[in-house]
Amino acid sequence: MRLFRSASRFARRRPVALGAAALAIASPAAAQEIAAPELFGWTLESVRAGVRYAPDYLGSDDYQPWFTGAVVLSPRNAAPVAFSAPDDGVSIGLLGQGPLTAGLAGRWRSSRDDDNDLAGFEEIDGAVEAGVFVNWWPADWLRVRAEARRGFGGHESWVGGLGADAFVRHDRWVFSAGPRLEWSDADFTRTYFAVTPADAARSGVRPYAPSDDTWTPGALVSAAYKVNPRWSLEASATYWRLTGEAADSPIVADLGSEDQFSASLSVRYTLGR
Repeated sequence: MRLFRSASRFARRRPVALGAAALAIASPAAAQEIAAPELFGWTLESVRAGVRYAPDYLGSDDYQPWFTGAVVLSPRNAAPVAFSAPDDGVSIGLLGQGPLTAGLAGRWRSSRDDDNDLAGFEEIDGAVEAGVFVNWWPADWLRVRAEARRGFGGHESWVGGLGADAFVRHDRWVFSAGPRLEWSDADFTRTYFAVTPADAARSGVRPYAPSDDTWTPGALVSAAYKVNPRWSLEASATYWRLTGEAADSPIVADLGSEDQFSASLSVRYTLGR
């Protein structure tokens, strides 16, 4: 996990370089069509990379830049993906070609260091979250997505998400907005929001032992500009509200904030079919 932590720290220190490189790549002069490669029967639909400005850790009120990215794969003979939200993560389609599709989902949760507000706390390594997703298209302008994932590494908990995105296309622009709801089990709440006696002794923060699941409502808005048929620039903003025992934790109530905001700027390349 040290390798991933080093990569995250590099991204924090190089946001300007990453943004400049992304904009240079996305310029029309660099737009050369590349045939979509096939990986074990799946077609690589799109690749996204960029910079996200988000809390230092879950529950923090201090912000810093992070690297963000995603890939979308679909079955070889499936129709091209009509819409991908900025927070989709890794998606590998397996079933369905109509209004209901499903597949594998993956996300990376960054490590939490023992510095700044959390000096004296136990470090938490980064975690891979792997699971499944279901996309439902009740209309050609509306997508509903549900995910269930299990963590490996920094946490070994169950997490899930439900979101809806209404989107509209206008000339080269695509605008989207919709609600979000995240759920995590009690083990996740204890991992990220508990203050153990040892943490309390080292940091001076009062001990805290949560025992309940966490529900986190939120919302996302985004705008994407198609530079050419393959390259797009995407900007998004997200808001989350920590609730319940997570919000009551000293990590949030005393050191941070229950209101969590983030903004990102990314480049997406959609591969040719």
